[in-house]
Amino acid sequence: MKTLKNTKSEKNPQTTVSKLFQAVMILAMLFIASDIYAQTKEVEFDVYTNSAAKASQYLLGDDVAMRDCASVHCEKVATINIGTNVRLLAKSEIPQTINGVTSRFYKIKMGPQVGWIWGGLVSQKTMVSQINPEIKFVFGEAGVDYKGYKRFQIRAVRNGTEIDKIFVKSETLRHDLVSLIEKKDNTYGTDVITLCSNEGESCETTDNKSYIVFKDNKLMQTKSLVALEEVKFAKTNYAFSCELDNQ
Repeated sequence: MKTLKNTKSEKNPQTTVSKLFQAVMILAMLFIASDIYAQTKEVEFDVYTNSAAKASQYLLGDDVAMRDCASVHCEKVATINIGTNVRLLAKSEIPQTINGVTSRFYKIKMGPQVGWIWGGLVSQKTMVSQINPEIKFVFGEAGVDYKGYKRFQIRAVRNGTEIDKIFVKSETLRHDLVSLIEKKDNTYGTDVITLCSNEGESCETTDNKSYIVFKDNKLMQTKSLVALEEVKFAKTNYAFSCELDNQ
């Protein structure tokens, strides 16, 4: 016959295993959470009160709300167009995450107006077209897609109006890896943005496509510029034409 004492002793090993399993699962979840948190990098800008040139930045988002304090709950005092130049004077103490992008609110000056905008709507890299100086290309983060892939965005802007935009999936892309091929090195007759550094550092963009081409007012992603060379050759010989690879 099993006594009460023996019954308790038989249950103890199962209870111990169950507790160990729960502890392991909790540790695993904490590790995953900490890893995800570590990958979330804040979109941050330097602020200057005494230098208009250094404080100058361009807006990445369209219809950006300028508010009377550093919160989405503050009153909107103005709406600013994409590509507008603003001065960043100060930033809030606590960053906020909106649509997968983490940034602080920045106090800005635009003409006589002063207010606050969220930094996720400020361009991390602004490039002036080598073909048409009226056009600017603004670059920044775009959160994550429905599958959880990190995305970046490039928008072509002219006179406060968006011409076109494109999204790029990447876990390693940074604003310092993005650059516009300079006019003296550009033989393609159109604007070409490279998503990797000049030193050849890989940015591991989806399908290894590492160029953004602005052609016919459209932004297109391509893994090679060979098609552009073929187009140039075709125009020279008036024999054939090739479309840009944009799968």
